[in-house]
Amino acid sequence: MRVLFCTWAWRSHLFPMVPLAWACRAAGHQVRVASQPGLTPVIRQAGLDAVPVGHDVDVPGFVREYLLRPDGRPAARRQGRPRALDMLVELADSMADDLVGQAERWRPDVIVYELTTWAGPLAAAAIGVPAVRVLYGVDLLERAVDFLPDAIEPLAGRLGLSGVDVRGRVTVDPCPPRLQVPTGYRPQEIRYVPYNGPGTVPDPLPAKGNKTRICVTWGTTMAKLGSRRMLAERVAKAVAGLDAEIVVAVAEEHTELITGLPEDVCLLTGVPLDLVLPSCDLVLHHGGAGTTLTAMTHGVPQLVIPQLPDHQLHGRQLAATGSGRVIAEEDADAASIREAAAEVLADGSAGRAAATLAAESLLRPPPADVVGVLEKLAVDRD
Repeated sequence: MRVLFCTWAWRSHLFPMVPLAWACRAAGHQVRVASQPGLTPVIRQAGLDAVPVGHDVDVPGFVREYLLRPDGRPAARRQGRPRALDMLVELADSMADDLVGQAERWRPDVIVYELTTWAGPLAAAAIGVPAVRVLYGVDLLERAVDFLPDAIEPLAGRLGLSGVDVRGRVTVDPCPPRLQVPTGYRPQEIRYVPYNGPGTVPDPLPAKGNKTRICVTWGTTMAKLGSRRMLAERVAKAVAGLDAEIVVAVAEEHTELITGLPEDVCLLTGVPLDLVLPSCDLVLHHGGAGTTLTAMTHGVPQLVIPQLPDHQLHGRQLAATGSGRVIAEEDADAASIREAAAEVLADGSAGRAAATLAAESLLRPPPADVVGVLEKLAVDRD
């Protein structure tokens, strides 16, 4: 079987698909990953074959234009339709022609795409193979399901296609039901296996003392939108007054944004979050899907300060499970952050809820089991 994975060029959208791509390779199948050229090194670092398609675009500019107001707050809908859909159409347009061409030449048996890469289902429709959508967290598009056909139809028409469902034939969902929003479909469950990019295990990892340990991390995306969106240092300073060990985990390219940490705060750069969180009692972050689900996997309570609409949704769903709390960005002064962190640590209910969610996640089928679903789809195309 030939499996073509595809995503637009943000690594946080690639990473959730990597374990499934590895599982396909381990089962003996041919795997390629298509994305805009800028993601090629990241795909290769994951040990996968990269197929550059289309052209790189200014995604941070897209996010600022479609998702944020000039003051940095989330933007309102445009004529009732979520503004993010216009961004997704432009991203798909930047990749679609080349992706269709690659699909016609290589003839994959199935195309697997992350939910916001609509060039994937377009290419699948063009060559008549199943399209499989992979959620990287909570289904962000379910609230906009009524707008999806009209949003994609002009681009589909340009490619000579019609009736393309950007939700694909099957949706692969890593979220336990209590974390997921209500949906109108039955998903294919998958266990979330954290992949936060390549890294080196510190030798040794900082030994944990008798104190509780708090991790502060701000993902790989927010700093691209401007240094003022990177709140890791500010949040770390807020909780540094607690009787706890503070670990700040950031990507190597963001180290220069962390310049004034207290001396007793440990700074880890370039260490995958999956290696850091098992020793932590609480994680403070922005609400990105990768951080949310990696912390979920390790049963770590979470305190979220969301900055984008998808962050708000992840924070809301997390709070509903009892395993986390949310602080609105406008309310996130030092005192509020410190007080909320102290309350979560003192209240054992968040830890118990987080442990329950982790146990539920562990019961879901691993990526190796989902390979069989792809195999069946490839055989039963109709």
